[in-house]
Amino acid sequence: MPLTIAVITVSDRCAQGAREDLSGPLAADLLGKFGSVTGPAVVPDGIDSVQGAILAAVENGARVIVTAGGTGITSRDLTPEATAPLISRRIPGIENLLRDNPRVPSAALSRGLAGIVEHRGSRAFVLNAPGSVGGVRDAVGAVGPRLAHIVEQLDDSDHPLAFTPHEAATLRVQNRGESDGRDAAVVLAGVSRQAVDVGRLAELVGTPAAGAIVTFRGQVRDHDEGRAVVAIDYEAHPDADAVVRRIAEDAARGSGASRIAVLHRTGHAEVGDVALGAAVSAAHRKEALRVLEDVVEKVKLQLPVWKRQFFADGTSEWTGAV
Repeated sequence: MPLTIAVITVSDRCAQGAREDLSGPLAADLLGKFGSVTGPAVVPDGIDSVQGAILAAVENGARVIVTAGGTGITSRDLTPEATAPLISRRIPGIENLLRDNPRVPSAALSRGLAGIVEHRGSRAFVLNAPGSVGGVRDAVGAVGPRLAHIVEQLDDSDHPLAFTPHEAATLRVQNRGESDGRDAAVVLAGVSRQAVDVGRLAELVGTPAAGAIVTFRGQVRDHDEGRAVVAIDYEAHPDADAVVRRIAEDAARGSGASRIAVLHRTGHAEVGDVALGAAVSAAHRKEALRVLEDVVEKVKLQLPVWKRQFFADGTSEWTGAV
């Protein structure tokens, strides 16, 4: 029997017809690969409207209910307040998956809940997703693959996620290592007017204790928003070196990784030149990959470096800190 999923869009303007609902249909489309979807039902912001839609979905047989919208901090963002009284058990791990997104700093402002609703003898999983298209995409990407197992648990099934004998044996071997939570050593961190050699960064983080060395090569591309780019000039604030060092040291603390190296280019760079290079080593791949993503995303968000893009039509343009 296919998994039954209900989608509810929560938006005053969409309910009034003043704005097209983009998030609800996207959620329904993305969730379609995990089950049979109804909706989106569109309701205005508010306690009664959201509670009524969730309970109606349970009564109509939905085992998974995804709301989109009303999870922020404006006075009309009341979806969590409407959902909370209906939840018998919250699932904080799912909530944290949605908020812990280094690519989207505003994700930390989402107050969306996840948990179990019990109503008239039926149990369903409810998730409050953000109302933006990107927020919906991230929420479904994080939770979608887990939905079948969540519903099994709703039915008091005690079966683990299904793997073939070969997959189970492989997972045991590949995931038997545990992080010791030690601090990584920051062997190089800063900005440089010289070309960034990612291979050299990988060599610097190498150690016999490393079971994984992962690298990132962020390079100048030949286009930006439909315009042909031929080169970029990067101009760094005097504190840029210290900022990169702080980011690397923060990521290293308690990470369980071994070594970290990260450099951002300043000065003139042609298409194909490396703008940001990073390398992380660790005993196990999970720590290496996690720390690498943390370092790269935070450098992109926090580094005080400005860029002047030169376009193929002879014009140029300065943009804010990258």
